Order: sequence, then structure tokens, then C-alpha cells
Amino acid sequence: MTTEQYYNILGLYPGASLREIKSAYRKKAKEFHPDMNKSSGTHENFVRVNEAYTYLLNYLEGRYADKYQKWYDHWETQGKQKAREKADRRANMNFEEFKKTSIYKTTDLLSNLLDYFGLLLGIFIIFASAFGMYVQGLYLEVEGEEVLNIRGVVMEIMTTIAGIFFITLTTSNILKHNKKHKKINND
Repeated sequence: MTTEQYYNILGLYPGASLREIKSAYRKKAKEFHPDMNKSSGTHENFVRVNEAYTYLLNYLEGRYADKYQKWYDHWETQGKQKAREKADRRANMNFEEFKKTSIYKTTDLLSNLLDYFGLLLGIFIIFASAFGMYVQGLYLEVEGEEVLNIRGVVMEIMTTIAGIFFITLTTSNILKHNKKHKKINND
């Protein structure tokens, strides 16, 4: 297959950027994944999309690019077959099997850590704004008179709302995550 044909498989023009290739790959992979599309020929299309993606990544990133012919020979003898085998494994993997992979577990862990970080950030924002108001004071002295520090109060309210937003959002995500894991463990 030629480089131009690989671009066509992903629905791209020759010379498309790496970002365009990755975007087109994700779109086509969703379209042709056997779990998402039960049409005949879907499996082969999924494999071809993965083969094209792997080829174009290697081609653009310049692996083996010292000499194009050397790179192309390597692709024809080893790269293409490896890409097809990897795509075939992915196409035959259902979601339950995917959940057991290291990529899923790592992503799940990072998502959970990010939620807890957001929760701590929300708590920190609320305490920091309260401490700031305490240090600054509710009243300011202006020309010998004590005047309500409206700007400070408004900023306190805004930062408290932001903190509550972070806490609410992350608590909701943490509860969903825990509920999901309880369901998985019970199954």
C-alpha cells in the first residue's frame, strides 16, 4: 500500500498534520470498532484503520527515516504485520477485557487522583479566602472612618463559590467512581 492510500483510509489528504491524523484515527476507530458497529466488514476496516494510523505515525515521526527505502522495507516486513496483529487484538477485545488492561487501570487511577486533587483544591480555596478576609479585615479605615470592605467581601464570596464548585464537582465524580467500582466488584 502507498502512503497516499493510508491517508485515504483515514479520510485525509497527503501531508496532513500529526494532529489531523490522530483526530481522524480516533473518529474512524470509533466508527469501525466491532463493539460499536456490527456491520459486516467492520473488523477488517478497523484493522486497516489501525494499520494506516501506525504507518503514518511511523512515517511522520521519522522512525527508520535515515533512508526511506530502508524504512519502507522494515514496514513491509515487520511493521505492517505488527500493526495488523495489534489492531486485531483490539478489535476482538470487549469492554470487560479492556478494563483489565494496564492502560484502563492507569487512566482510572489518574482520573481518581485528579478528583481528590480537585477536592483538596476546593477546600484550600475556601480556607485561603477566609484567611485572607481575616487578615485583611472586614472594615477598612478610610480618612479616619471605618468603611465596609466591599471589594474584599465580594472577592470572599466569589472565591468561596469557586471552592464550593470544586468541592461539589469532585465529590460528585468521586461518588460516581466509587459507585462504578462497587458495581464492578459485585458483578
